[in-house]
Amino acid sequence: HVKDQNWFAVGLDFVIVVVGVFIGIQVANWNDARADRGQAADLMTRIVSEATTARSEMSRYIEVHQGISDDAARFALALKDKDSCMAMGNELTILIISIADFPPPRFSLANAEQALNTGSLSLIRSTSIRANIQTMTDEMGFVDRQWQRYIRVKAQRVAGVSLTGRSEIVVVPMGGYDPGSYELLTPGKICGNTEIIGLAANVAVLQAIYVDYLGQVAGALDDYLATLSEETST
Repeated sequence: HVKDQNWFAVGLDFVIVVVGVFIGIQVANWNDARADRGQAADLMTRIVSEATTARSEMSRYIEVHQGISDDAARFALALKDKDSCMAMGNELTILIISIADFPPPRFSLANAEQALNTGSLSLIRSTSIRANIQTMTDEMGFVDRQWQRYIRVKAQRVAGVSLTGRSEIVVVPMGGYDPGSYELLTPGKICGNTEIIGLAANVAVLQAIYVDYLGQVAGALDDYLATLSEETST
């Protein structure tokens, strides 16, 4: 029976099968690679889009806090001259309300964070881009933690400006306001009061530091966007 076999035909069939399997595997790999490239391109588009939006929102956020910082500085200076301070009337109240405001950051890099958490960031081949995304996502998460830190300190300082004990001026800790123990300060007790001036100056400095910090983050976000844009254009 062996002599009856057409070994050339058998060998040819074997080669055809092997080549067919190889081509099938290669086609599957090509399709997977193409799908990965498509997913990577879509991910990069979303990451660039959200970074652009975050940068725009951060600009507005910085403007708001710069305004609060300016008001805090004006308030601290206004307190020094008791007579002119007393004559400010409602303007003094508006300044106190303004410096008490400390809105939280409402921008994020949600798509980048999700890509990191799910492992889909590996779709992006560039190691430098992946590293930049990791770094900027960590930085934006730190922005929220910094805000929480600043708001705790500022709340204590502002409470000391607007509240006083029955016998002496105190800095009221967060959650420590008791209507039975404290009362709102009147302009007569605020204006010219050196301790209040010191607290107001601390608020102004703290607000200015926060604005400066936000400016540094905005600069990092600009560099991040430039890097992403360069990657998507190549």
